[in-house]
Amino acid sequence: MKLNHVIALFGSMQWAQLLQLPFEEVQPPFWLEAMQNIVNVFLALTIRGYLIFVLLGFMIFVTGVFDGLAKTLVGIGVFIFFFGPYITNMFAAIAGVEIPSPSSARNSWISLVGLSDSTLIHVLITLGNLTVAIGLLAGSILYFVPSSNELKSKGHSLIVRALMLTPVLFFFSVTPWI
Repeated sequence: MKLNHVIALFGSMQWAQLLQLPFEEVQPPFWLEAMQNIVNVFLALTIRGYLIFVLLGFMIFVTGVFDGLAKTLVGIGVFIFFFGPYITNMFAAIAGVEIPSPSSARNSWISLVGLSDSTLIHVLITLGNLTVAIGLLAGSILYFVPSSNELKSKGHSLIVRALMLTPVLFFFSVTPWI
């Protein structure tokens, strides 16, 4: 019997009157500007940010320390590549701001990060090259120095992982000139 009363209360006008707020919902004056900046940065992240996640994921994968995190970062990068623009447009429509343009997204990205996306990717490629060099060096030391089979297999794994990242870094290094 009580359940019927609850259902009747939820479906009646009394419930609607209980939910009415005494104040109008007024957004702060900086709301639209802040939401526009957030949507612009998210568009910039979808334009080139997926490369950042993929490169970071591969660099972490080379180290062999956090394989789960590396695969998650690569997955996030692929997800952002395919679905990022749609999500950005949806957020812009929900927030009530205009759909961002690539130039406004680039300006918001530079004001937030301080580097252009190409400069940031170049820095990540340089760090990736260092990661590959250290992985190859440490892997070759572990592989060729006579010790236990466990260290030999770890060295082999580091060498293979570093060699897997090399073509990815080469592709990203050559892409600006193609």
